[in-house]
Amino acid sequence: AFALGAEGVQVGTRFICCTECTVHPDYKRAVLDARDRSNTVTGRVTGHPVRCLKNKLTAQFDELDKTHAPLDAYERLGAGRLRAAVVDGDVENGSVMAGQIAGLVNDIRDAADIIREMFSQAERIAAAMAERSFPRPSAAVK
Repeated sequence: AFALGAEGVQVGTRFICCTECTVHPDYKRAVLDARDRSNTVTGRVTGHPVRCLKNKLTAQFDELDKTHAPLDAYERLGAGRLRAAVVDGDVENGSVMAGQIAGLVNDIRDAADIIREMFSQAERIAAAMAERSFPRPSAAVK
């Protein structure tokens, strides 16, 4: 992201799988088990799009989309579903919010370790970008 000009990143999904995060262990496991195509977006019709891991709930939202259901049907279906996933661990019927990166999250670590790794990667990328932008003169050039 830094190399493409981003000034910041949103890393909520990565921090779901940190030791300090209090979500239900089954929620963390769902993120760890995610693959590159495990996500979908619900709520486009309501104006509140949310990226989630595919499950029974997201399939029900898809059905509402196909039938052009009224907005209150979405509200009824979604009521309490985030809590069901986060607190109760219902990862089949709950709203398991997770970003596109979910398929790349493969461990649970301390938040401090995650941040250190992010800064280390950013420093390596910045150094590589600087090297390409301003190459050091070679010994052959006089």
